[in-house]
Amino acid sequence: MSDLIRVLLIEDDEDDYFLTADYLSQCEEPRFDITWVTNSSEAVAAFRCKIFDICLLDYILGSENALDVLSVIKSKGINIPVVILTGQTDTKVDEMVMRAGAADYLNKSEIETPRFMRTMRYAMVRREIENERVERHKVEQQNKAKDKFLAHLGHELRTPLTSILGYTELLLDDAGNERIDPELSIIHTNGKHLLSLLNDLLDMSRIMANKLELSPKDVDLAGFMTDVHSLMNLTAKDKGLQLSIDCPEPVPEVIRADPTRLRQVLINLISNAVKFTDSGKVEILVDVVPGLGKNKDEMLRFQVSDSGVGMPPDKLDDIFHPFEQIEDVMRANHGGAGLGLAICRELVSKMQGEISVSSTFGKGSTFSFYIHPGDISKQPRELLNLSSPAIRNTPEMNLHVSGRVLIVDDLRELRRLTGHLVSQCHAQVAYAENGVKALEAALIAEQEGQPFHLVLMDIHMPVMNGIDALKALRKHNCQTAVVAITAASRKGLRQSLLDEGFDGVLGKPIEKNALMEVLDQYLIRSSGVETSLTPAPPNFQSTSKSESEGLKPSSPHETVIENTVKDSVKRILVIEDDSDAAELMQLLLTHQGHSADIAQSGEEAMEKLEHGDFQHALLDLTLPDYHGLELAPKLRELCPELEIIIVSGREPNAEQLSENNIEKALLKPVSKSDLLALFSE
Repeated sequence: MSDLIRVLLIEDDEDDYFLTADYLSQCEEPRFDITWVTNSSEAVAAFRCKIFDICLLDYILGSENALDVLSVIKSKGINIPVVILTGQTDTKVDEMVMRAGAADYLNKSEIETPRFMRTMRYAMVRREIENERVERHKVEQQNKAKDKFLAHLGHELRTPLTSILGYTELLLDDAGNERIDPELSIIHTNGKHLLSLLNDLLDMSRIMANKLELSPKDVDLAGFMTDVHSLMNLTAKDKGLQLSIDCPEPVPEVIRADPTRLRQVLINLISNAVKFTDSGKVEILVDVVPGLGKNKDEMLRFQVSDSGVGMPPDKLDDIFHPFEQIEDVMRANHGGAGLGLAICRELVSKMQGEISVSSTFGKGSTFSFYIHPGDISKQPRELLNLSSPAIRNTPEMNLHVSGRVLIVDDLRELRRLTGHLVSQCHAQVAYAENGVKALEAALIAEQEGQPFHLVLMDIHMPVMNGIDALKALRKHNCQTAVVAITAASRKGLRQSLLDEGFDGVLGKPIEKNALMEVLDQYLIRSSGVETSLTPAPPNFQSTSKSESEGLKPSSPHETVIENTVKDSVKRILVIEDDSDAAELMQLLLTHQGHSADIAQSGEEAMEKLEHGDFQHALLDLTLPDYHGLELAPKLRELCPELEIIIVSGREPNAEQLSENNIEKALLKPVSKSDLLALFSE
């Protein structure tokens, strides 16, 4: 409360004015500045000229009373605590003025008592509390409006990005565009950069609104780190850098963490290290450190070191703040919104850890962070041998095979990466995200007389792991060849997997040459295609004894494959009001061999479902006449077997999807590989 309180006294009796003013003037602290008026019109004029902290209002003012004055003050939008002064005590009057908005009611005989001062103080304190509440409400409403705006902005930006990235991918795939491949690559790279900036902005918004939640689960540390290496190794190689992961001491086999968010932190730090390093190496170190947690539990530490440009010491405290960037970095034109490290700090904090950096300008930087890995006291520990594999000079393979391959991995990026390598050899690719889905896909394929010729099975997956999935397949008399994919860091693991019944073992990161050996062994090599094969590398072992005899199906089996291609055509309705995005998805689906039609509104979609036979619907959430989730049940009434996949520029609500029995959703921009994975699974 201020040391000087500005009081407006509305009083038509001069004696009462002097009495009140004399008492207030004797107060040493706080001091009072009194303005005296005699009626409501003078009061309004005073309010226009001056700001007051409190108003003392006589109940009877000639032809007016306090209720009339309160009404005038309220009608003018004046927000000030008003204490009513009266010469007599009347309970009914007390109730009336309080209902009219007065802060308190006081008898004039109490002006020279301590109660008068307390009444004034309490009235102003209550008004301050109310003002703070109103301000908090305004801030909350502004934050809600900001969140709504950012969600809308995200949706609006993702839709055109779909067209930019999608059409660029199509142009890059066209051999006739080799002449402008560099320009197309620049468009594609910058489009993906814009998407990453958008994702960072939305992540930061969710963090600041305290809406970002973690989903911890058991994580196999060896497989997790190998997947991170697989995802980032190509980026490092493109700059001629060596990317390695080292583990100087045994670490727990399994930790408890949110793998998506932990991967996001590591990839962000590794990406920055690669970005700011022109030559040399990027090293990731993993170890266990004692006593850093709140309960003095052991913590898991990660260090990402580079030999890049480094940072000045006086700038190190700023880089974890949102929108902060080092000036020298900006001059080097590395770009970015300055959100990545701020997001990393918040995510690490949510994982009960901290992040720090040490750097020498011109020599490189080391980012260190630790997380709480759950209770690892009883976990077996092992050394991770995940350093970057040596570069081998092996001849390029020109393998052309026919057959169906099921790729099973819980990480979508790695499913797509492996699928891309397999599809380059012209084999058909299907996907499953865990052992249960793999079992279901393999058994359905057998029942339809179109079995898979090869299953590439990750070992560490949620729901059902690779070993249990293999046992389930064999229990159902499915004899399809199954090759295990694993980090294979423990001594004897490969042999134990072969003993479990796997037909072979591929190590992670998957080497292209090793994968080609597997494909050539279990699929049908097309005639007339020159193929140069090198001996199987050390990270592949096979129990199959025949190299060619008995592994190449006869021509009747080739006919089955042709039928499989024909029967795998999906009939898809794209429900999207943005014509560019809709036409792009139709084009991508058509190029993948599917039949696709477009509806640009809910009414048009229902009309097409009445007259057409569709298996799947790609449904945008924001249509001109319907919200997607309101339209979904109407579509199901027309076509009960229709699979609805939500396509949206913002993350759809999981509970709403579940209520509408919708299991799949795509976030814009939708890429060619997104659709390939979606309709191959």
